[in-house]
Amino acid sequence: MINAGRDLQNMSLPLVIHRTLRWAVRCLAVGLLAGIPPSMWAIESCSTINTSDPGTPPWNYVGAIGDASGVYLGDYDGINWVLTASHVGPGNFVLNGITYDAINGSGITLTNPNGSLTDLTLFRIRGAPGLANLAIESQDQPIGTAVQMIGFGGGSRSWATNTIYGYTQYSLGGTPYLGEGILTLASRGAQGMGGDSGGGTFVQTADGTWELAGILSGVGEIRTLMGTDLGQGTVAADVATYSNQINATIASTAIPEPADYAALLGLFALSITSIARVARPPRPLAKRNPQHARAT
Repeated sequence: MINAGRDLQNMSLPLVIHRTLRWAVRCLAVGLLAGIPPSMWAIESCSTINTSDPGTPPWNYVGAIGDASGVYLGDYDGINWVLTASHVGPGNFVLNGITYDAINGSGITLTNPNGSLTDLTLFRIRGAPGLANLAIESQDQPIGTAVQMIGFGGGSRSWATNTIYGYTQYSLGGTPYLGEGILTLASRGAQGMGGDSGGGTFVQTADGTWELAGILSGVGEIRTLMGTDLGQGTVAADVATYSNQINATIASTAIPEPADYAALLGLFALSITSIARVARPPRPLAKRNPQHARAT
């Protein structure tokens, strides 16, 4: 997870990814167009990685799955659950220096109302980390809410902060996964990087409770349909949209039919490239329907 940037004006315009991002931690210098009349904003500060414990509870719940990430949800009647990105998938989970084996065949990928697959997968692990059950967000927070993003980008657990720019429907390039996401902009703070996939986006509620709001899913360069370049952004799969399915699964009850939970009502239309688990050079997205672009 990297920190970069300064704020820019919020824009209520549909967005579309037009190319992929860089895959290395480096100083950012991205031109952003905002406002009417247009004015240029540039990110010129060097990226930083925060690897020390921020002193907030979510830090203890984010672990590694291979060279990617996952979030421990808790112990439900002796069953311990982890939530990660579907493009990461189940795997042995290393949390706070202890490895917990994934239980073969326990993976469950959540679905959208039309039956399509989301970038959210639950699986069980052997053993109990001994943490209190993590609060799962059931209602989206307002745009502008502060978030803490935690993942294993760069090879070690790291964190940074940002604010919610909006909620979006997106598809993950080169995968069957799509759904509702939380959009943040690099110009406002944290930006996902290689290894952050499956990590968490967390919010603190008015009563001080930390809740899991999203699972880090993809990155891309954001351009509005009007042609405005908003620079780099990160999308996290929106946990609140799928909270009924998550709660039903971890309670060992039947997963509800799609009609039982909210339909996807995104403010934007994006195509996102997955946060690669291994760094590799970027390639341009295919120049066709921007909602279905090819991943790197």
